[in-house]
Amino acid sequence: MTLYITDLDGTLLRSDTSISEYTENTLNALIERGVMFTYATARSYASAAPLVKKLRLSCPAIIFNGVFIIDPRTGNRLIENTYSEECRRMAREMFVSENIAPLVYSFINGEEKVSYLEDRLDDVKGYVNIRRGDKRLRPVSSYKALFEGDIFYFTVIDPRDTALLDKVFTSENGFSRNIQKDTYDDTVWYEIYDKSASKANAVLRLAELVHADEIVCFGDNNNDISMIQAADVGAAVENAVDALKSAADIIIESNDNDGVARYIEQRR
Repeated sequence: MTLYITDLDGTLLRSDTSISEYTENTLNALIERGVMFTYATARSYASAAPLVKKLRLSCPAIIFNGVFIIDPRTGNRLIENTYSEECRRMAREMFVSENIAPLVYSFINGEEKVSYLEDRLDDVKGYVNIRRGDKRLRPVSSYKALFEGDIFYFTVIDPRDTALLDKVFTSENGFSRNIQKDTYDDTVWYEIYDKSASKANAVLRLAELVHADEIVCFGDNNNDISMIQAADVGAAVENAVDALKSAADIIIESNDNDGVARYIEQRR
């Protein structure tokens, strides 16, 4: 049984973040016929779910670049890959000593929160402005409050010195990191998570979970490279970055031309 896993932004979603009527109808018909289809994204469940609500997904999905595998209908976490306390301590010390103001993703009293320093809003303004009304947003007044809760992910937007970050956030120190331009603008995202978390590791775990014997993955950006390489068939949409195209087995039509749905329909 083949498991089809797609990235969202720039891959399944069109340039305006929508899903076309063709893709909606095609994928729902395939799912109804028993095709295993799901997504792997850097987004949270709260951010991803509204974008794919037209799809009748039942196969577990991957969020936060592989930190969690979830039930796409409820957001319940099925598998977790989160930091050790030592990693949290190391990250805190680095951010404070270098006066860096990241987005900090954590669970506080059982609720997912995205904390940021309110007096450093310019460092995260684009993220916050797009998500006005998001109940996860948690402005705080101190570094102490910023690092409260069960932390599982950090994002530094437009870092001033990636080499400095790279010295700390290494696999030897227990971290994975991804750096890439945002799909929709030129903002650079430096995302930090546990070394056991990646899209590649997550798709392999997911394949075991659903007893798939073949994995086909679709992507467009740097954080998709690992899962493209781990898949039996790795497909880059035509609008993908060059590094992903080089890693892929095949190039399919772009996100705006329903590349993912067209490929699966033809393959089936």
